[in-house]
Amino acid sequence: MRVGKGCERCRHRHIRCTIPPGAPACAPCTRLGRACHLDPRFQFKAVHHVYQKEKGTTARFDFNWGEDQVWVDVSSKLVTFVLEADGSSEGGEFELSRHTSLTPPYLPHINQSAECAGGFENRPTMHSPLQISRSPRISTSDSPFSSQSDKRSTISYREASLMRCFIQKIAPWADICDPQSHFSTIVPQRALQVPMILKALMALAARHDAILTGNSDLEASSYHGECLELLIPVLDQPENAYNENLLVTVVILRICEELENNTDEKFHLLGSNRLINLMSRSASSDGLAEAVSWQFLRQAIYASVVQYQPLQLNLENYQCSTMFQRTDDAAVANMIIFHCAQIIQHCRDGPGALVDISTWRHSAKSIEDWHQSMPTTWQPLRYQAPNIAVDRPFPEIWMMSAPAVVGMQYYHAACIFLSLSDPHSQPNNDYELTRSRRMTERTIATHLVIVIGLSWSNESVQNAYFMACHLLHRFGYCLRHTSEQQGALRFLGRVEKVLGWRTSWIKQELEQQWTELAQLDLVRH
Repeated sequence: MRVGKGCERCRHRHIRCTIPPGAPACAPCTRLGRACHLDPRFQFKAVHHVYQKEKGTTARFDFNWGEDQVWVDVSSKLVTFVLEADGSSEGGEFELSRHTSLTPPYLPHINQSAECAGGFENRPTMHSPLQISRSPRISTSDSPFSSQSDKRSTISYREASLMRCFIQKIAPWADICDPQSHFSTIVPQRALQVPMILKALMALAARHDAILTGNSDLEASSYHGECLELLIPVLDQPENAYNENLLVTVVILRICEELENNTDEKFHLLGSNRLINLMSRSASSDGLAEAVSWQFLRQAIYASVVQYQPLQLNLENYQCSTMFQRTDDAAVANMIIFHCAQIIQHCRDGPGALVDISTWRHSAKSIEDWHQSMPTTWQPLRYQAPNIAVDRPFPEIWMMSAPAVVGMQYYHAACIFLSLSDPHSQPNNDYELTRSRRMTERTIATHLVIVIGLSWSNESVQNAYFMACHLLHRFGYCLRHTSEQQGALRFLGRVEKVLGWRTSWIKQELEQQWTELAQLDLVRH
């Protein structure tokens, strides 16, 4: 026999609920050995008043509970409230004396409008007036915060936990240069309305949780697959049908890919050129789409730095962003991020490649102008230079704001790429070539040490860990002193422990590079 609305568990799992003839429970619950909570075949309708006609006159009688009204006569000495979940008591018992008055205020809140409209299909079964059954799904109807309309959350307890993980731990990474914190506020709200975003968010949070706890990644892979089933048909539509929901989904999936950075396939980074161009055009659209586009720019910089991928974004679209019209810390940080992207795009051919002198000078001037116009509030509250003699390889730099920490990191990253592509340092002979390379490595090491110091000194700014990791992977070989190398390894270990960003593979590569370079530097006797 097919149940019309299904038991509570089958509705939660979105599966067919079938009851064999004469069976007390449905087939799925019987197979799993779980309690089956079936809705009653009858429905109660709340009656607040009646009309009675007598001798041609109609009178209304209201049913109101008095403050001293006894709801039910209790013959035993004690009454025990059992808070049930999945058919078992969780120890939430409250004993009341026999003479305690049980009046309606002590009953679960009942949404009267929902019941009058036909009402109990989504409510847990109440086996007796003295049992409060807790549903495994989140429902606002039994909460003092519930509204008169029957609007309930449709996510499970696990999904709610993953949502909270995203809001508290992951979204601040993307909101680092966004004063409105769109990823912490708007994106979770949008996820409850757009299944594609919800699946992407669940996949990201589940993968992050699996990394931190050392558990299987199966849950994240399942959510990822469900998201792709919704995403692919959207990508097949014409470009004019694309919207910010698509952009949010792709960016979240890209973060999910980055968490597996040692095996990063970059599927959601590369995508189609249509989507990439749409990302950059959204930079001037304000609101959520603009915030997403700036996050995508940082993701593109990451791929260029770590994986030598060319920047395909049309950076001119970012110049129309509202960021260039503001002077707050977030806007100032986004400006240097933009300049850093420009330099990386110009130097994308790698070390030794010829760069147009006028282009290089323009980029260098942009960086210097930004540095000169930097707000005074971006000056460190405290600065202590590194001292290798006492095993303090990185400087101590206390900054006043989170965007200032990240902004200064991108400034030093831009300086590194300017040094790599400096057309004025083209050598005329072999000696000058060797000298130029060593001077460049020393310059890179100086900036890299500062970037790591900014991360160490401002531990609450978790986004600052990323650029330090990216530059260590690319240029960590430039750190030649043992104290700097060991400090870098300790830093990478902390990043994986705190952030869930896999860095073990970076540590292994750096150790191999340092060992090989040390062997090459040995003097033959």
